[in-house]
Amino acid sequence: MSLPLDLKNKCVVVYLGTRKLMVILGDTGSSNPKVLRHEEVLFPEGFERGLVCNLQNASSSLEKLLKEILPPEAWEQVPVYVVLGNSRFKMYRFSSCEYYTPERRTITSHEVQSVVQQTRNVATLPLTESILQAIPESFLVNDMPAVRNPVGLEAERLGVTLQIYTMEFQSFRNIAKVFETLDLEVEGYFPKVLPLSEAVLGDAEKQEGVMILDIADDATQLVLWKNGLLAGVRTLPMGGHYLTQCLAKDWNIEERDAEKVKESFATLDVREQQSEELVPLVTRNDKVQQSIPRKEFLEKFFKHSHVWMTKILESADSFMQDEKVRYPHVLFTGGAVTTDGFLEWVQKEFSRDGKLGTSRQVEAPQELVRDPAMAPALGMFRWIMTYKRAQEALFTPRGLVAKSMASLRAWFTNYF
Repeated sequence: MSLPLDLKNKCVVVYLGTRKLMVILGDTGSSNPKVLRHEEVLFPEGFERGLVCNLQNASSSLEKLLKEILPPEAWEQVPVYVVLGNSRFKMYRFSSCEYYTPERRTITSHEVQSVVQQTRNVATLPLTESILQAIPESFLVNDMPAVRNPVGLEAERLGVTLQIYTMEFQSFRNIAKVFETLDLEVEGYFPKVLPLSEAVLGDAEKQEGVMILDIADDATQLVLWKNGLLAGVRTLPMGGHYLTQCLAKDWNIEERDAEKVKESFATLDVREQQSEELVPLVTRNDKVQQSIPRKEFLEKFFKHSHVWMTKILESADSFMQDEKVRYPHVLFTGGAVTTDGFLEWVQKEFSRDGKLGTSRQVEAPQELVRDPAMAPALGMFRWIMTYKRAQEALFTPRGLVAKSMASLRAWFTNYF
């Protein structure tokens, strides 16, 4: 594997989904990120549903993909970002304020860092959870809420609301150990809802209100935006695997056999319901052990799908009512929504209009851009670009004096 001519502005995104492990090399040096190389493997050894079940095998699976992307000597030169596709994260909101008396103070990056750190410190999180990301949602300056960037403003009071994303400690540590085993320094671990929104949503949709139904294999995550802010995330423990379990129970077969049949023969296109084709339920040694007419198979599949989608949409409606979001845009993402005829079936059966959430403003092969399941991985590149700019605006000292003071504070912090 030869090195790119220039590693400047290059970064690696590792997407650890519930069924897929993908490594992408991208360039964030222009207005739109560009995918340069990508490698993936389905059902990677050492991982199960996005979690580590065997450290040695998991490390080997990741190492193999990384070597296809970049030679090992380049790994230290390119920042690595990890997108976690499992649903085992939680989102919290915490707020706190700092007061400046007796005189007003001009807000600098130091004050911003201080109030953010204070809020993290006072956040009453379960001791069994690790923080993945703490994102400033908005600031309070005196009595003025919803300030995006308070730097330069005069204030007697500065507050911040943080979105804090956590994951169960041991599950996260096992994932982190995979990267430590390969001596990779990870820039950050991100739950997929963060880059997912960056990939599929525009500013107008965020302002008007939008509901993303991300239907993965293990769960469905409901992501709701209103007034330009992330209103919240809810997880419904009913993903595409629910249909696999129903099919396995119907014909008393193993779930792995039901999954293969679903992948090959399931559809939500009503025109296929009269097919007389035989569906092989179980195949061993290249011989079909059990089969049924596809018409019978689809009858069961449509029935289970209706129950499945009813519960998902009821949860989405409840979420929107709680947050008082009316007539939001609706986007579907995740591997389960790629079933043939999905959108048309949802519109016909439930009178719901929506569209598939595919990646925007990224240069990548069309098979990646058009795949709703790949939106979190591609969106990570846009997140890197936008988040870095936002962080620099908030946390980077401006001017020679401010930079000197920041360096002096850092020196005192490190040595005293």
